Amino acid sequence: MKVKAFGNRILGQMVNPPGLYKKSKSGLLIADKDMDESGIKPRWFKIYSVGDDVDFCTEGDYVLVAHGRWSRGVEIGPDEKVWLLDNKDCLAISDEPPAD
Repeated sequence: MKVKAFGNRILGQMVNPPGLYKKSKSGLLIADKDMDESGIKPRWFKIYSVGDDVDFCTEGDYVLVAHGRWSRGVEIGPDEKVWLLDNKDCLAISDEPPAD
């Protein structure tokens, strides 16, 4: 199912979702401290859809969003979830996937 954002809204898919563990480039498993104060950090999202009134990003771009400035997310497919992002808290934009 394809979902389309409208107006000044941005829908994104989280690139680095919190989990129990993260894997380093060398293969080490590191505990994710998302529920801990040290785990509070901005997250990267791949833009899934943008409304017609949004001019600073396009579908397929990557945006860094301030911690917690997104919705709870909606399942739109078996393994697909999108979040509504807060436009004013998009901190950076990239056309390449971010290095975790």
